[in-house]
Amino acid sequence: MRILRRLNGRRAVWALVVLAPLTLPAAHATEPANSRTVATDFVHELAAGQFAQAEAHFDAQMREHATPAKLQNLWQYIEKKFGPYAKTEGSDSMRYHGKPMVIVHTMFKQQTVGLAVFFDQAHQITGLRVVPLQ
Repeated sequence: MRILRRLNGRRAVWALVVLAPLTLPAAHATEPANSRTVATDFVHELAAGQFAQAEAHFDAQMREHATPAKLQNLWQYIEKKFGPYAKTEGSDSMRYHGKPMVIVHTMFKQQTVGLAVFFDQAHQITGLRVVPLQ
C-alpha cells in the first residue's frame, strides 16, 4: 500500500489492478457461501455504479486508498479495456496466502475475465485484481 500512497488519481487505480501477478498460486478450498456472495454482490455494485456501497465491503486500509471515485475510475478503465459489462457467471473460492479469495467470472462484451476479490478473516475486502480465466 505504500506504493499507492505515492501514486494519485488514475495511477493509483491502475496500481490496484496490476499489483498482483497474473497467475495466482492458490490452493482450492471451500469457503463459506458468504465470501462468494459478498464478492458477487461487490462486482454487481461496481457494475451498477454503486461505488459507495461497494466501498462499504472494504477493510479500513482499502477504504483509505480505494475511494468511491477511484473505484469509478477503475470500473471505467476495465470497461474501456474489455467492453461494457454483461453479467457474472459463477465464481471460484480458494485460499491465497492462507486467506479467502473469490474469483468472480465476469463477462464483458469483448472478453470474460476473473475479478479476484481478496478477503481478511472478517470477510472484509482487502484487495481486487483482474486475472485471466483459464
